[in-house]
Amino acid sequence: MPAPSDVEDLLPDIGLADVMRQRPAGIGSIAHAVRIALAVTVSWLVAGWLSRSALALFAPVTTLLVVQSSPWTTLGVSIQRTLGTGVGVLLASAWVNLVGLSWWSFLAGVLVSLLVARLLPWSIGGQLQIPVAVVFVLALGPGSVEQDMWRVLEVLIGGLIGLAAVFVFPARPRPEAFEESMRRYRDAMVAVLRRVTSQSGRLPEPLPADSMHEYVYDSRRLREVALDARAELGRLGEAATLNLRAGREPADLTGRAVRLRRLSGLGLQVRGLVSAANGLYDREGIEPTLTASEFAGLGEQLVDLMHCVLGGGAVEVGAGERVDAEQMSDRLALAVQSVAATVSARQDEVGQMLASVSILGRIEQLRHQLDAFPR
Repeated sequence: MPAPSDVEDLLPDIGLADVMRQRPAGIGSIAHAVRIALAVTVSWLVAGWLSRSALALFAPVTTLLVVQSSPWTTLGVSIQRTLGTGVGVLLASAWVNLVGLSWWSFLAGVLVSLLVARLLPWSIGGQLQIPVAVVFVLALGPGSVEQDMWRVLEVLIGGLIGLAAVFVFPARPRPEAFEESMRRYRDAMVAVLRRVTSQSGRLPEPLPADSMHEYVYDSRRLREVALDARAELGRLGEAATLNLRAGREPADLTGRAVRLRRLSGLGLQVRGLVSAANGLYDREGIEPTLTASEFAGLGEQLVDLMHCVLGGGAVEVGAGERVDAEQMSDRLALAVQSVAATVSARQDEVGQMLASVSILGRIEQLRHQLDAFPR
């Protein structure tokens, strides 16, 4: 298995700089919505009990903005929102009490808050929190120094209650979303491989020089599916960080990253195979040294090996029945060698022969990667 350093780029960055760039996520579940509603209500009640301001507004609003689905994301959003709101409220209160409220003071206050926010290395949500707080305060108008301080304290109350709402009993990390994204990646890859090997050289008419096979577009979409799997791995890592209910999940994160790295390697080879086949088959004036039937036969064996190693359907990627995997891999290797010997013996144009050999090389590389795929 590769060392953790080989997959560090796939794992989420858990550090001080990253926590200030955390972005709020959507309301992912009914349970999350209920948690937010309860936290906001508690925040409003506590602020109304403690605060001496006329409207206990800033506490529940802050709580509403900071409660996220995971402790790590909540921590990052809370720091950004609490600091941003606190600074915005404090500066806006001082400004409006100093010069009063008019169109030019409102404009100047909002403009300065935006210029300050853009300098901060935070997420866009954290940056915008400063001008949002400024607009709130300016819209409410001047107040006493005591009221201004209570507004700042309300922000702190709201942030602390938001943190408590997630950290006291956090949601358990759910690896199911990541595993589902891996299955989608695997199934899309197998579908592309089956299509390129079965359809190449089968068109009734040659393709125009500026046209591509339809399977090329399916191949390009593999990158999007791979990025979805990578994003799900990052979300799983964040959900397990600072989470007392994570159990052994953090220790297994590297193993999941290794499987994603290996699956991505297979995806790159499939895309390269598609590119080579697209330029070789169904083209005017080109008779591929590797015939369409030979290509299809090798493709069938490769797809069978993929199913054996990677699994299919609801089976976790890499947890396929590998009883016959070694024998299947050996048969595919012999078939590739046999076809390669036949191809090299044919008296065809050198460029076409090299393109055919390139396809055989990619099939062989896919076989080697499947042999080494982690269980």
